[in-house]
Amino acid sequence: MPHLKNLTLYGRYHDDFYSPSSSMASSAKIETLETPGWDLSERPSASRYFGQFIRSMSHLKNLKLYGRYHDDFYSTSSSMASSAKDHDQSRNTCPTLTELTVDDNILEGWHDCGSMFDNVKRVTIQVCNPINYDVIQRIQLPGATELTIQTHEYGLRPAGFHEELTALPNALLNISSQLVKVTFSDLDIGNSKMELILQAFRSPHNLNHLKTIRFMRCGTDLSMNDVTIVCNEDHVIEVEVEHGKPRGF
Repeated sequence: MPHLKNLTLYGRYHDDFYSPSSSMASSAKIETLETPGWDLSERPSASRYFGQFIRSMSHLKNLKLYGRYHDDFYSTSSSMASSAKDHDQSRNTCPTLTELTVDDNILEGWHDCGSMFDNVKRVTIQVCNPINYDVIQRIQLPGATELTIQTHEYGLRPAGFHEELTALPNALLNISSQLVKVTFSDLDIGNSKMELILQAFRSPHNLNHLKTIRFMRCGTDLSMNDVTIVCNEDHVIEVEVEHGKPRGF
């Protein structure tokens, strides 16, 4: 299928599926790839071949990466990225990839992927469980300017924050120091926690490029409008809010 641009994978596959796929990736025209929430953590060969498949796709722009992978998935990516940079300092293994979506399952086992995601500008983290700073900051994207944290589309209940909210800016700083916009979407935050989050970002922090924070359907209501107005009048950071309950709950 030489003209295939959008690919969504479902189900389980034998290791033989991944091996030929990796060898054909360089000629693929796929721009959007979505993986299922499969568990390849005990399958090194499948993880390795699938890692090669992703990193060889020269037209890939949008990657939605879910599930769990063996360490070979990450070691393959890191070594391929290192090899690419040694060959040409201007290249990485996914030069066209600018949008990345991951979930907290894959981040729990996340390792260094070298320069694979250096060109990613927009990243979305989908969470099923209470948001854990140690987990979400494992992915480091030096060029990312937009970050969205949202409840997983298949989550059973809205995810929320259960850690000290004053530490949130530092956790996001570890993801990328270049963040311009941060969005919280369909989370269990509510009025009181939204106010604490805004206080954290109005206090001194090192996200020097951050301009906008958005709360989309995070359990807030109109009583927060006065707080939002005060924040916007400070001209320190712009706050955008869509009140209401998390979508689907």
